[in-house]
Amino acid sequence: MNARTLWILIAKDIRLHGRPLLLVFAAILSFVGLVIRFIPSEASPVGFVANVNMIIPLLFGEWLIARERSTRSFAWLRSLPLDDRTLALSKFLFASACGVVLWTVSSGLFAREAWQSRGVAPVTLCALLAFGALCVATRWRINWHLAHAVPFGILGMLLLLGMLVAGEGTAARAELIAFWNAPYGPPLMAAALLLVYLGIIWNTIRWVERADTWQLVD
Repeated sequence: MNARTLWILIAKDIRLHGRPLLLVFAAILSFVGLVIRFIPSEASPVGFVANVNMIIPLLFGEWLIARERSTRSFAWLRSLPLDDRTLALSKFLFASACGVVLWTVSSGLFAREAWQSRGVAPVTLCALLAFGALCVATRWRINWHLAHAVPFGILGMLLLLGMLVAGEGTAARAELIAFWNAPYGPPLMAAALLLVYLGIIWNTIRWVERADTWQLVD
């Protein structure tokens, strides 16, 4: 894997998507700032800000993968002396960097409680990174008709499973709360989410390496 080639690919995506990305960031921050005015002062805006941040991974799945599939750019890139691993990693790194920036800025402006509460900000960031990697990966590996629905389907099943296993008043819920309140709880949770994030990237890169070119284009 060539570091110089990696940064060249990232710079290419910045040139292609930099301007619309800045417009989307501005629109999201303006929207959050407007809605926050109507949230009751006693309610925490952290959940709302985190949910809005989930828009960016969906956009990057479309911009970084779906468009290049439809224009057959991946076929052209494969004709160059370029490592498939470098190409795939550049997409994940660019999407992840933008996700980190948006969460940091939006939470710093509108959800400072996340940074004042122990572990909330880093755990939320790791969860957003894992979801973003899932969005990018599914745009590569799943039929485009289903690609948007799959990440939310997986997220919905995990939330439903959590509600069934650790519902209100259950022993599992009490154990989860105790785990979160323990000094090691948030760091371990963040580490687990990072492992999921890295696992998605590793698995997708291996798939891209083995995939035929026709599997990378529409």
